[in-house]
Amino acid sequence: MKKTILIILLLASLKSIGQKSKLNITIDERIETIYSIAFLNNYFLVSNHDNLYKSKLKNNYKALKNHKAVALFDTLSKKHGFNFNNVTDWVLQFGEFPELNKVREVINPDYFDESKGDYLIKKFKKEFISFNQDSLFQAYLTEVKVLNEKVINQVKQSKSIQNLPAYLEKYYGTKLGSYNLILSPLVHSGGFNAEFVENEKKEVYAIIGPNGEIDFVPYFDQDYLETDMIIHEFGHSFVNPLMYKYNKEIESLKDKYFTKKLEQSGKNQGYKEWIYIFNELLLRATTIKVTEKNFGKEKAEKLLDFEKSIGFGLIEEILDILKDYELNRTKYETFDEFYPILINRMQ
Repeated sequence: MKKTILIILLLASLKSIGQKSKLNITIDERIETIYSIAFLNNYFLVSNHDNLYKSKLKNNYKALKNHKAVALFDTLSKKHGFNFNNVTDWVLQFGEFPELNKVREVINPDYFDESKGDYLIKKFKKEFISFNQDSLFQAYLTEVKVLNEKVINQVKQSKSIQNLPAYLEKYYGTKLGSYNLILSPLVHSGGFNAEFVENEKKEVYAIIGPNGEIDFVPYFDQDYLETDMIIHEFGHSFVNPLMYKYNKEIESLKDKYFTKKLEQSGKNQGYKEWIYIFNELLLRATTIKVTEKNFGKEKAEKLLDFEKSIGFGLIEEILDILKDYELNRTKYETFDEFYPILINRMQ
């Protein structure tokens, strides 16, 4: 009997080796609840596109504009740095409503720590749960269920979207625990990366908003979603740990590369410090490389042209160095192994 069990376990483990990583695609109640609060607060990172979701929120939730959760969100976002990825990092650490128990640990060191936001973030959590209940959010989700299915099905029609985790793992040479794409009709045209540890596995999330609408239904253009957003956002989970590991080496490049022009270009994109600008340049360079290998040179060149247009021309130098990584994969099996070589070449 023991031999039979061992054989079954061995076969199961062999089956998992080389198994293709799946991309989970959802619209998430936690994200939609907190972005409904953000919408009522006129938060600057809510989608600019008019859609049927916004219409329903305007009609259904007029009376909730003065809810304590909305007032607290306003204070936290404007005075305590509770914005950008801090919002999505915070909310995704929890399980389902109404308990909203903490079920996973945030990896990102920049995560908005409750201890830094005094008692307000803890108070907000209580009001956040209250808002979900007071707004009868489950009834709202039932109303938009057909819409949600339409949005998700539109994205799932892509023949390449389920290949994205494999493209990333092949380029960076490492695997992650799970890949989760959260589509949000209320998030701005852009996205956030979130990383967690649950059951000792690294979970990565890309939370992405639409870049348009058709007949007031949010629309996610395939090129925008897959090459501009998903490869980029999941790429953070491969590149960011190296930024923290080699922060001193990155700092040594500052005098050489951090010009006034690049500093301003970084600020225009929401990055103020050199280390984050460098990390973003490198990530965008690897995104171009992954795109070129899997979607063709033309799409990669469009991404490069965009980066140059916003003042990130330094990417061309990084792309040139990355050729060495691509031509020597037997020597550098993972991007982690090549990273210090790249830094050294730039020095």
